[in-house]
Formats: sequence, structure tokens, C-alpha cells
Amino acid sequence: MSRRKTFPLLAVLVIITAVNLFAPMPAGASDSNEVIRKMVGTWPDWLPRAEQCPADIMPANAGAPAFSIEGCTAAVEQCLGRCRAGNAGDCYSAALVVQRTIKTGPLSDALFLRACKLGAASGCTNVAASMEDSGDYACPNRTYELACDRDDPWACTMMGFHLIKGIGVEKNNDRARRVLAKSCRFGDLDEACSNAKAFLKEIGD
Repeated sequence: MSRRKTFPLLAVLVIITAVNLFAPMPAGASDSNEVIRKMVGTWPDWLPRAEQCPADIMPANAGAPAFSIEGCTAAVEQCLGRCRAGNAGDCYSAALVVQRTIKTGPLSDALFLRACKLGAASGCTNVAASMEDSGDYACPNRTYELACDRDDPWACTMMGFHLIKGIGVEKNNDRARRVLAKSCRFGDLDEACSNAKAFLKEIGD
């Protein structure tokens, strides 16, 4: 979430979860930093780069991942090992640790994409948001729509924003209201929810 930008400037970059990536680093952070920097220099053969559209690999049963950024930071090699073995939550946690360590980039996107493929809908949303840098919104919008269908609040907020502004899709305030109504799954204090409410107020909820 180090790339989270304030709506509506939305060159968007992400989002997801109530994790504060600017909080003090937990114990073990220095060791995790070293592991991650080495990983960037010797890209693991089990981790493809994030080149696929998340919408094309998102499982039908994708949902909210169980993750722990503190736990992954304290034992990042084990966390990455579980990610390699197929644990979506650990891939998602590792991506967040990478964002804290070296900021958003190919490695965090690749880990988010693996989390997406393994069933973490918010991992799909993060990769889609990163792809907006290219100026092509077809894949991001497809991904947001699918992830919103799987109840990922930020995906619904992103899709609603695009529908209101006509970003890669025809403006449609009625449809925006429907998807933004799903943005408060994790309560009013969640940023996905607060942004969604601001958008609804903008168009008259």
C-alpha cells in the first residue's frame, strides 16, 4: 500500500488492506531487507514476472487473504517458502513487506500476482492498479469488476471511481452506485469505504 494515492488524483496506486506501510518496522526487518534485496538481484525461477492480466488468472473462489506483514517480516524466508508452496496469504504478506523495503516494483507486483492466482482477490486488485501506469485501462477494469464480484472492497471502489470519471469505460453513475455499495465490507473506517462514500456524495447518493 505504499503507492496509495489520494482520490481523485488516481494515477492510482494502491490500496488494499488497513496495513500502514509507513509504520515502524518490526523486529527482524533488517534481515528481511537483506533477503528481499538479494531476491531482486537473483530473481527466483518459481516467481514469474507480473505480465498477465489478473482477470485472466483470478480463481472463481478468490476472496480476502489471511495475512500478517509483521509475521512475514520476522521470518521472511519462511514466508517466501510458504508462498512458493502455494499459500496465498504469505504471497500477499511478502508483497507488502517488499513494498515497505524497496517500494512498489516488479517484485511486489509478481508476489501480488501469485497471491491473485492462488485466490487472494486483493492481490489481483493491486496488480491491476499498478498496470494503470501504462494508460491502458482494459485489463484493470476487467480485474476490478471481477474482484468486486468476489467482494474485494478496493476493487469496487476503483471500479466505481472509473465509472464516475469514465476512465477506460463509459460513464455510468447508476452502475457506480451499485458497485460502490459493496465497498464497506470491512466497515466505515476502511479507506475503501471512506473513498466510496466520498464518490457517492459527489454524484448524489
